[in-house]
Parts: sequence; structure tokens; C-alpha cells
Amino acid sequence: MINSLKNTFPQIEQNSCLEFRIDKEFEIYDCDENDDNCTMGRCYVKENGQFKVINHGPKEIAFLAVDKCLFFNNDGFKKCDCIIFEDSTICFIEIKDCKNGQRAKRKKTAKEQLKSTLQIFKEAMDLEREHEAYLCVGVSSTRPSTLSSSMDSIVEFEEKFDTRLFDGCQKEFKLRPY
Repeated sequence: MINSLKNTFPQIEQNSCLEFRIDKEFEIYDCDENDDNCTMGRCYVKENGQFKVINHGPKEIAFLAVDKCLFFNNDGFKKCDCIIFEDSTICFIEIKDCKNGQRAKRKKTAKEQLKSTLQIFKEAMDLEREHEAYLCVGVSSTRPSTLSSSMDSIVEFEEKFDTRLFDGCQKEFKLRPY
């Protein structure tokens, strides 16, 4: 899949959007445009992130920064923040902080960003893996992810994108029995 990604999206290497991790745990931080510690407002693997990845490996997990790295605002379409994947699963992730009373609106926007990115990737290449999408909207990374509470959204993601939709800010890559 790595070669297919690089051939389909050559900007991955030009913009240094892809990195590989073997850590047992790491966190993904989505920069805010007002954050002086970040460049370009993109996602990074960083301590104290909003989304936690647990690797029961040892296995290599790829992290691909999508928004403001693979694609930019002037591309004219919505995109999720990042993608993580290993040999059997690809996960599309949208991270949103939210203030009081904004969760429903931010969640709706996050779903649209995930749908748009899934559509772009499915049209461009064969993803060859199980698909998952994560709505990390104003939730702590310490809480495990659960299937979305919205049955309509679950059905839409399953039927249209062959993708399981989760609410939460944590992904566990478990060891698979042989």
C-alpha cells in the first residue's frame, strides 16, 4: 500500500507527510492555527495529543498527515486530519476541539470531512484493508472508542464506504491470531 500511496499522491514525500512508528503508544496532536508551537496547522505525532494510538505489536504503524500536508485548503474539498494504518486496517481520523454547546455542529463537520476523504481515497486507489473512521470530537484520548451512537451515520458509512464509524479518540491495534 505504501508504494500505491506514493504513486497516487507524490506530494506525500515532497511534504514529508508519512512517518512510521513502532512505539507501544503514541499520540496525535492536531495543531490549531493559533498554536505558536506548530507549523502549518497540521497533525503531528506528539506527546499530550488529542488522539491516542495503542500498538499491541510489535508492528509498524504508518501515520499520514492529510490536512495541510497531503492536501491543502486551496484544494477545494474537505479532508480529515490524518490516517493511520498497518497491514490489515486503515483508520481515517478527524480531531475537533469544541467549546460548550458546539459538539453536535463540530461532529457534523467532522463526518463531512471523513466522508470526503474516504471518497477521494476510494476513487484514487484500492485501500486493500479493513476501513475505520474516527470522530474525535471534544473527547479525551483516555476513553476507548465505541461505535458511533448515530445509527444513521453507522449505516451510511457502512453502505457508502464499507467503513466502521467510531466515536472516540483512541485506536488499539491488537495482535491478530494466525
